[in-house]
Amino acid sequence: MDLTLALLAGMASGFLNVVAGGGTLIVFPTLVALGLSPLVANVTAAVGVFPGSLAGSWTYRKILREQKKLAWLSVLLMPIFSIIGAALLLFLPEKNFETIVPFLIGSAGILIALQPLVYKLFPKNTKVLNLKLIIPGFILAGIYVGYFGAGTGVILLAIYGLAGLSNIQQANGLKNLGSGTGNAVAAVIFIFSGLVVWQLALSVAIGSIIGGALGGKFAQKLDASIFRIIILVIAIIASIYLFINNS
Repeated sequence: MDLTLALLAGMASGFLNVVAGGGTLIVFPTLVALGLSPLVANVTAAVGVFPGSLAGSWTYRKILREQKKLAWLSVLLMPIFSIIGAALLLFLPEKNFETIVPFLIGSAGILIALQPLVYKLFPKNTKVLNLKLIIPGFILAGIYVGYFGAGTGVILLAIYGLAGLSNIQQANGLKNLGSGTGNAVAAVIFIFSGLVVWQLALSVAIGSIIGGALGGKFAQKLDASIFRIIILVIAIIASIYLFINNS
């Protein structure tokens, strides 16, 4: 039953990460509900979720070719700074993470809900990108994705919009690529931490690949509003639950 729940959470996560973002907000509370501590749940979720983002990115490969420079920057910079976030997670006291995680979940849920406002940052017909904004943004997003990750996609979308990228579909593909590669490097670090619950991580990974592929196929056709509302509700419930448990 636990493995089935993890598989279903992974499918939902992979799908939501591509369509609206915030898939970790499905997997993380599920793993906590299955009895894992917040730190172990976060590490296990990171290992399980990243294949879905990469699978979703693969479905955007034609669009990503139109922004090769940003795609390469995403692949190179996000992983580098995710190492810092992963190190902070593993080497700072576990109590610190348990204290802050309810606020991270709540903030991530709000970010996902406000994603339509982020889209308004995108200019029309702008061909010149401001890399001075993109690179510092990657530093922030990279550290965040290594430490927790949920909501990273919205942060990246805001960065692309502020930098002058006008094509929202390109930005959506780039945010899947950036968050996926950043999460992948953090996941490699977590693999050697001894904290990963492998049966659950593999179930989540299989589900996230299926969900990511489906999400990439339908993301350009679906209205993501309903998914954002679902994610926000789950984030609020999970945040309150963890806050009460840590009190």
